[in-house]
Amino acid sequence: MSKHLSVITIILSLLVIFLPRASITIAEEMPLWWEQAEAEATREGYDLITLDELESLYQSDKDFMVLDVRPDYEYNRAHLPKAANLEFHLGERLTLDPAKRKEFQELLGSDRDRTIVIYCRSFR
Repeated sequence: MSKHLSVITIILSLLVIFLPRASITIAEEMPLWWEQAEAEATREGYDLITLDELESLYQSDKDFMVLDVRPDYEYNRAHLPKAANLEFHLGERLTLDPAKRKEFQELLGSDRDRTIVIYCRSFR
């Protein structure tokens, strides 16, 4: 009986030690906000991609564009390879003034089938 109790104690100790680490790993792979962001993206007509999917895109031969929509001072500090920069504000989410719309359209180009990856500090 004592031997069984020792084995159970060891198993419980291992669970206490390793289970929190497993939870952290899972949380790091898929942040808590991901499900809500993904639902909003689907509702708004776009997709979220993971870092692995972005890396695959960079390694592919596919023609795509990366657009950093953060302020230029953030873009100048660091940005993804080959990323273009055009700052957007949350207030411009539904409508753009004509000059900004024209700049955005020129930046995107005429190929409507090209994949465009847009990133910022938040998924909005």
